[in-house]
Amino acid sequence: MKSTTLPALLSIAVLSLGAHGQSASVPLNKIQQSGMRLFQQRCQICHTFPTLTAKHSFASVLYKDTVEGKEASAREAISKGRPGRMPGFQYGLEHSEIDSIIEYLRTLQERPKPSAADNQEAPRTPIVSFSGNAHTASAIYLLSGSIKSASGERMRGVMVSAKAEDQSITTTIFADEQGNYYFPLLSAAKYRIWAQADTYETAKSEIDLRTQAQHHDFVLRPMKDFVRQLTGDQLLSALPEHSPEDRRMKEVFKHDCTGCHQPNYILQNRFDEEGWTSIIDLMKQEGGDGIPSGKDNPMIQHHEKQLAAYLTRMRGPGPSPMKFKLKPRPTGEPARVVVVEYDVPVDWSWDKGIMSKSGSGDGSDRSMGTPSSLNGMRGVHDAQEDMNGNIWFTNFASSASRTIGKIDVSTGKVKTFSVPGSDGMAAMSHAMVMDQQGIIWFHADGGPHGAKSIASVNPETEEIRVFTPPTGMEEIGEGGSTMDVDPKGNIWVSGLYGILRFDPRTHQFIEFESNTKSYEGEGKTYGVAADREGNGWWAQFESGLDTVEKGDMQTGKTLDVKLPPVPGITDLFPEEDRELYAKSGSNLHAAFPWAQGPRRLGADHNGDFVWVCDYWGGNVAKIDIKTLNYTLIPYPNTDAAPYSAAIDSHHDVWVTLENAGAVAKYDPETSHWTEYPLPSLGADPRWVSLIEKGDGTMQVVLAYGRSSRIARMSFRSEADLRALKSMVQSQTPAHGQMGNAVTSEKGTDAGRR
Repeated sequence: MKSTTLPALLSIAVLSLGAHGQSASVPLNKIQQSGMRLFQQRCQICHTFPTLTAKHSFASVLYKDTVEGKEASAREAISKGRPGRMPGFQYGLEHSEIDSIIEYLRTLQERPKPSAADNQEAPRTPIVSFSGNAHTASAIYLLSGSIKSASGERMRGVMVSAKAEDQSITTTIFADEQGNYYFPLLSAAKYRIWAQADTYETAKSEIDLRTQAQHHDFVLRPMKDFVRQLTGDQLLSALPEHSPEDRRMKEVFKHDCTGCHQPNYILQNRFDEEGWTSIIDLMKQEGGDGIPSGKDNPMIQHHEKQLAAYLTRMRGPGPSPMKFKLKPRPTGEPARVVVVEYDVPVDWSWDKGIMSKSGSGDGSDRSMGTPSSLNGMRGVHDAQEDMNGNIWFTNFASSASRTIGKIDVSTGKVKTFSVPGSDGMAAMSHAMVMDQQGIIWFHADGGPHGAKSIASVNPETEEIRVFTPPTGMEEIGEGGSTMDVDPKGNIWVSGLYGILRFDPRTHQFIEFESNTKSYEGEGKTYGVAADREGNGWWAQFESGLDTVEKGDMQTGKTLDVKLPPVPGITDLFPEEDRELYAKSGSNLHAAFPWAQGPRRLGADHNGDFVWVCDYWGGNVAKIDIKTLNYTLIPYPNTDAAPYSAAIDSHHDVWVTLENAGAVAKYDPETSHWTEYPLPSLGADPRWVSLIEKGDGTMQVVLAYGRSSRIARMSFRSEADLRALKSMVQSQTPAHGQMGNAVTSEKGTDAGRR
């Protein structure tokens, strides 16, 4: 353990940038909007710049003249692909869907004329746009209704969502046991409303809540191709495991192809073998940020032919052996939640002004499939509600203007803050926590002069202060650093190969180094937690180590907890494969099939346990902070991919499930898991924060890493719902108006645990 006092801190004047909208353009019609979302989901990864700093795209950038007058050849290329370059989408998209993509491409900008300036780097103009939501009207109304299938049966647990016209806040609730739904009181406005459930088409409507309460009944009809609606855990679980070879190839696919994104993004597609080979050729060089690394990943390269054949058998032109076991729709407490989702405006500077007609798919309509996270949609990573109820978030993407942001939850307006980084860019941020005084702390990667730092922002004054470890000390982890606050108010942050503690009172850094830094891959730090005794904990998952380490403040030593391999996997692989794995090393993008993959941690500040999410192992490790003994607690579906954990004052453990698109609660007293689905498909939740209020209510805040949104989940009691039902039945006036509805924010705050 080493320590030093920071000689000086850097206080940054907040860069608050004025709002402006996108360039004026002709609004897209419904067919073009559908084509735009499909293009963003299936095509945009190759045909636009993947990040702001990328110098080129994977494939050619498209313009209006790419398709205008050439519709037939463009349709042929989308349908059948191009050998060795582009997969054909004829097996996964309907003819009408391909036509809608063509219609969208016809709305693109004209190809710019060549000029001397073409060889110069495009200026990085700060883009801070920032929409709001009209949740400020004084009148509030009730919105309720029922859900039935086309055969007339009442449907419980169906998601029902409402979003005010031209606004940025979506409220989602679930139908009760009788198939009835009751929104909290909603502000007076015109709303889009929709209802959806797996295997059914999304039912949509529009209602006017400006003058009176509304009752709207939905009828859901079966959906022909429902695979695109399913979450990643459902798709992984549908892959057959009857033979050793099928089980082996499932593990190869899972560990080589789903380290960075959910399996549903891949398996919603259907390609022939040539198409899957084209995809794998691209992905084996992809570095995790959309930019080619220039080197083939040895594990993916080794399995490429087997993977292409396997994926063609599972999701190709012919019949598939996949057997789908659908999740039951939520009942009980999960069906009483209210989820409010806030849109975070996309930083459109990434596309250099070429494609930005309007926003992209956000997963809110699950029948459209899982959206892409690249090309401007990825960025939001961690989120934290402050003591005023507003939500702060980090931005883990290249940006000229955005390091962190704040959402005003009453209006939906977003304010962006920039910590100046290197090369005229804003510093990126990844982790975020709040201390006992209400100060928000975050990690600033590439902050002043490119340094890796931690920073704080006071929500009251919006002043940002930056603190950088002195030269010679363990460097704060590159990219994906994580943080925690111990009970004494010290800030813990992951180092490159260890952990650092920062004392906000003395400005002193202390470091603990990992005992083993490299073993069949680099043992970099990711997840971090601080226990109730003030010790730091961290996970090494980018290697074959599968180790959780403790920085003991009393002795100054680093102590190891070694997790065992996932049982029953190693013997599936021949010696040739095992030798290759040992030589090439395990990492985020292609992991050993038997790896546990510990990601993010949570510590019980009222108990003696640290909880570690084992992403690949499908379990949560419960570690005793005194004895270092551990127990592996499996999630009921081991394909759900536990990612991060937070522990409430009742010792319940809240875990994000990346593949399931959900958050789950584990009760240690009963050993019972409860899963709470999130409304948007492909939410990709990698962080969970809890706010427990003095009145006994709690809110769960989650960031959607794939679709630039943040969700706040609140809990309604049975009594809350009975009160709403009574209002609907009696048409009790609300705020002087005959209402049958709910105010979005106050309604959600009223929930009980």
